[in-house]
Amino acid sequence: MGQVPGVEAYTAPRISPNGKKLAYSLNSPSYDIWTYDIVRGVKTRLTFASVSGQGDLGPVWSPDSQRIAYTYARAGKFGIYQKPADGSGSEEPLLEGTNIVLYPNDWSSDGKVLAYQQATQGVNGVWMLPLSGERKPSAFVESQLTAFVSAFSPDGKWLAYCSSESGEQKVYVVPFPGPGGKWQISPGGGCYPRWRHDGKELFYLSNDNKIMAVAVSANGPSFVIGAITPLFETLVYRSVLGAYDVTADGQRFIITYEPAQSDAAITLIENWDAQMKRK
Repeated sequence: MGQVPGVEAYTAPRISPNGKKLAYSLNSPSYDIWTYDIVRGVKTRLTFASVSGQGDLGPVWSPDSQRIAYTYARAGKFGIYQKPADGSGSEEPLLEGTNIVLYPNDWSSDGKVLAYQQATQGVNGVWMLPLSGERKPSAFVESQLTAFVSAFSPDGKWLAYCSSESGEQKVYVVPFPGPGGKWQISPGGGCYPRWRHDGKELFYLSNDNKIMAVAVSANGPSFVIGAITPLFETLVYRSVLGAYDVTADGQRFIITYEPAQSDAAITLIENWDAQMKRK
C-alpha cells in the first residue's frame, strides 16, 4: 500500500482499460482532467478550464484507452465532452450543455454507449447516451430516489448501479439493455460497483468503508450471486462521481482518500490478498 507520488485528486481516479494510465480531476484552481502515466510517473494536464467556477470532471475511458469522456461545466450548464487521451486534437461535445447536472459513469466495452447520471430536480438517475446516429439520450433507471454510479459488465449484458430505493444505498444489477429482473448485490448496503475484467467478480464499497468482492455469474437471463468477501478497510473520499477503481485483474486498487488536509490524495493498494493471508 502506498500513495501515488505527486498525485492529488478531487474525484476518484479511473484506470485506463490497458492499465497504463490514470485519469482524474484536480482543482488547479479550476477543475481540470489530468492523466498520470503509471509506468513513467508523469502527470499531464488534459483540459484547461480557464477560471475558478468552471470545470471538467468525472473522466471515463473509452474501451480502447484512446479517449476520455468527462463533464464539461461552464456558466451553470453541464455537458458531456470527449477528448483524445494523449491531448492531441480538440475536445468534442457528446451531449450539449444543459441546466441539469450530468456526470459520465462508464463506457460500454463495444464503444457504442455511454452510461451517465443525470440529476433531474436534484435526484440522480441513470441515463444512456448512444455514441452514433442522433445521439439521443434515454432514461435507463429513473425513480423518485437516487440511482447513480453505474458500471457495465465486461460483456455489456449487465449494468451494476447504486440506488437508495430501499432507504439506504445498495448495489443492484440489471440486464442491459433489458428488460429483465433485478438483483441486489450488497446485503448490508454499499455503493460504487466495479467489475473484474472477466466478469466473474464485482466489487463495491460497503457502508462501513470496506472494499467487498462478490463472486458473480450469469445463467441465461438470471444473475447468480455467490460468496461475498470483505477485502480490506479503507478511509475513502466519497463523492457522487466515485470513490475508487480497480485494475482489470482485480489485484490492484486505486483509492481516493482524504487525509488531514484540504486536498484528497490517491492511494495504490496492491497485494491485498497476501495481506489478508497474514491476518
